[in-house]
Amino acid sequence: MNSRRFLLLMAYSLIILTLIFLPKMITLSLGQDILLKTAPVDPRDIFRGDYVNLRYDISTIDLDNTPYDHEFMIGESVYASLSEKEKYWTIDSVSHRKPDVSDEDVCIKGVVTSSYDDTLNVRWGIESYFVPESEGVPIQEQVKSTSVIVSVGPGCSAVLKQLLINGEPFTFE
Repeated sequence: MNSRRFLLLMAYSLIILTLIFLPKMITLSLGQDILLKTAPVDPRDIFRGDYVNLRYDISTIDLDNTPYDHEFMIGESVYASLSEKEKYWTIDSVSHRKPDVSDEDVCIKGVVTSSYDDTLNVRWGIESYFVPESEGVPIQEQVKSTSVIVSVGPGCSAVLKQLLINGEPFTFE
């Protein structure tokens, strides 16, 4: 009887872990990769270690220059349609519902963190990139040449895939 309970507990634990990681794994394997321009800051979390806090050009949305369906409130979900312009992907429009996008475009889902005048600040869920201890400083020193590859899934979910410095994948030694 104890071995049966143990097996059930192990199966339950495995199911929970799968449910936690499966959406991100699906996004990474089936999602479309896009390149975003960043502006990182180097904080440190005593529980999680060093990480680079990333801020994106798409994190601030000027509603005077971006089509939208109606006003946004703090805490609301926002869906942005993005398309590739020259090198980076930028926002074409924002809405409260998941938009229909063409094969060349993607949508990304975020949450409004602040709204003032006709400007929205949005958190996309890809703002932290964890690095080995003491590796955040070299990234911070190259702040102007940092970008990321993000995988965006069909459900508008995003997963940070690769950090780039001067267009080259950043590796830790």
